[in-house]
Amino acid sequence: MIDVPPPTLEDLGLTKHYRPRHRSAVWELPPWEWRVQLAAAMKGDPGNHPPNLFFRADDIGAGGRAFEALCQLFRHHNIPLALAVVPAWLTDIRANQLFAAAPLEEPLWGWHQHGWRHVNCQRTGEKSEFGEQRPAEKQLRDISMGMEKMTEIFGERLVPVFTPPWNRLPIATLRILQELNFKAVSMTKPFPSTIIPGIGLRNLRIQLDLHTRKAKDGSTDFLNLLNELSNLATKKEPIGIMLHHQRMTLFAFEFLNELLHLFKHKLRARFLSFADLLENEYDK
Repeated sequence: MIDVPPPTLEDLGLTKHYRPRHRSAVWELPPWEWRVQLAAAMKGDPGNHPPNLFFRADDIGAGGRAFEALCQLFRHHNIPLALAVVPAWLTDIRANQLFAAAPLEEPLWGWHQHGWRHVNCQRTGEKSEFGEQRPAEKQLRDISMGMEKMTEIFGERLVPVFTPPWNRLPIATLRILQELNFKAVSMTKPFPSTIIPGIGLRNLRIQLDLHTRKAKDGSTDFLNLLNELSNLATKKEPIGIMLHHQRMTLFAFEFLNELLHLFKHKLRARFLSFADLLENEYDK
């Protein structure tokens, strides 16, 4: 494998003045010699088992500088990216913006459904668009409307995976998704132990959140992030990494760029699309 230098921020169309409105503390300022620290953390499996990886980008609904830069980055590294699209956010103009950055015919992009409107419908407790406090008929209506819109726009390129906003949903919603012929969901937590037999859905589980981290101390959280990456790099089961392009600072783009480079050229990782995950069983 030829070790091609990663692209620069200029290659991605980003200037030094770019700054997102919302961002986690860890991405405010680059720590001293962060590339050295990251490379040291990426040791991989002593038995030389390359990790299986997939990446999921959430809250997709329009183009823009950050979305274009993210697509450029994954295209440069030739790594598939699952794009979780909020159906209600889409218009014809916005769909054309998305396709200008990530052409529909390009095989890298795993277009799939991310809820319906991405609004919190819980009166109490943790946020969820499809939670236990919503009647099943309303959930079925919203998911069906989203599915119809997604099918109309993405056609055969649509992957039958459902990413719930806030990465959580109850068993009742899993039944609805199965009824609508979804093949998998993608969440941060495993299925509950009370999952009914024969639900027939897989969980393409996310194990690392890069950009919606809640820690207030960026320096400490950077060390925590390196420790998380070091632990994940030795696992045999597929590792899901979640991205939010609207929250990525220049440092976040540089870090992701270097991370992809190291996974590809140092750890010889195997990069999986959602379609790959649905078609094959990987070592667990």
